[in-house]
Amino acid sequence: MTANSLSTDRIPVLLRGAWFGLNRRLRSEIRKLGITTAQYTALRCIKENKGLSQVALAKLLSTNKNNCSGLVKRLCHLNLIQKKVTSSDLRTNEIQITAKGKKIFTQAEQKAKQLRLEVLDQLPRNAEEKLIKCLGICHDSLEGKEKS
Repeated sequence: MTANSLSTDRIPVLLRGAWFGLNRRLRSEIRKLGITTAQYTALRCIKENKGLSQVALAKLLSTNKNNCSGLVKRLCHLNLIQKKVTSSDLRTNEIQITAKGKKIFTQAEQKAKQLRLEVLDQLPRNAEEKLIKCLGICHDSLEGKEKS
């Protein structure tokens, strides 16, 4: 086995380790705000997508309706989001972030940005764009999307 094959054989292990390390650190930081990483991700999706339904949120989170329902209930209980009936369809609720939710999300987002900068400090200068492009290619390849 060559030295090069040793490093390429470790790509899955290194990606998984990097993901778990980032997630662990972010989870530790946002726990102080009273939310989980799943709740942070849901808040981001809700904040970025006005008029989001629970079904659409489940798709964005790559989860099923039952898991999303539980997540939405917990976020409502924490007063971080609210559900409003849409005027066009009384059966559909629009999920909106509350003022408290915006405040908590902003604080969590700052912690995520600080963590990102901490990681980037370990990389060569101007490596972020290349890293994002490479990870995007990996993601699209694994999702079965064709190259553009």
